[in-house]
Amino acid sequence: MFTMRKSLLVVGIVGVMSAFALSGCGSTPAAGTNKENTGAAAGSSANTNQAASPAVSPSSAEKTIKHVWGETKFKEVPQKIVVLDFAYIDMVTALEVKPVASVGIGDSGFPEYLNGKFSQQNVANAGQAKQPNLEIIKSVKPDLIIASPNRHEMIKKQLAEIAPTVALDDGSYQSILSNFTSLADVLGKKEQADKVVKSIEGKIKTGKEKLTNKPSVLVVGAFEDDSTVWLKTSFIGSLLSEVGTNYLFEGKKDLSAAESKTDIAKINLERLNEYNPDYLFLYGEPKKWDNNPLFKNLKAVKEKKALEVSRDLWSKGRGPLAAELILDQAVQTMAGGK
Repeated sequence: MFTMRKSLLVVGIVGVMSAFALSGCGSTPAAGTNKENTGAAAGSSANTNQAASPAVSPSSAEKTIKHVWGETKFKEVPQKIVVLDFAYIDMVTALEVKPVASVGIGDSGFPEYLNGKFSQQNVANAGQAKQPNLEIIKSVKPDLIIASPNRHEMIKKQLAEIAPTVALDDGSYQSILSNFTSLADVLGKKEQADKVVKSIEGKIKTGKEKLTNKPSVLVVGAFEDDSTVWLKTSFIGSLLSEVGTNYLFEGKKDLSAAESKTDIAKINLERLNEYNPDYLFLYGEPKKWDNNPLFKNLKAVKEKKALEVSRDLWSKGRGPLAAELILDQAVQTMAGGK
């Protein structure tokens, strides 16, 4: 019986991050008093690293952010942010900004890979990403809501009535970094964003140098009902392609898949054998396949190159900090001792 290797979710975190606290700074402008919304959205912030404080002091310099639902102008730095998906929790944490409210996905209240960097203390629980609690969001009086253009399309009007709402695409790795830097500019955190982007680019450069053989790879969610595969154009697919792998699944998004709001398609073991990647990264319930001959027949399984990974990180995360950790794990797995 095949025994899958467990991923070592070991993250090198420089220093010990202290618990986040809400910023208790001065008077925060009420939503709508300091911005012009020409689309649906706008912003807010609070420091996440060490002692909490606002993103920066309010500035008179006007900033504009373009997003899926329009374009939003800010006359001052937003001070109270609500984030409605894990990708955006990741983004603001990377900028050392603490939200006033966030959402969970399934059983996860926040991405487990952010342990030590993000604390839910004094952060209001706004329910689930797929169905945020609008009353709780309203109660924290945000001046910026960051929403998913797909997941929250049906409630964008209600969100915009509460506060300016920015809909950031979290589809590909490239779009994530572009939106990350745009958000950082609005929050007065451009230097911090530049550091994060430089770190990611460095990891990609190093990875490419090590993965000269261009190994083929797939990322698959194994579940009792529907098993799914991430598209090449998805966040994880585009990131692994960028680092020098041959990401095999170039099919289209499957709207009938369980996680249909994301860039995935259904897949079964028969189809998986047709692709037969060199490396296979699995999350969900992969042990259900242990005794299946089709699973055992996969090249990655035979050569012990099938790795069980964290769903929070490899599927739900989709942010700059997730990108860094995924690159670390993927390159270490595929490059070995190089």
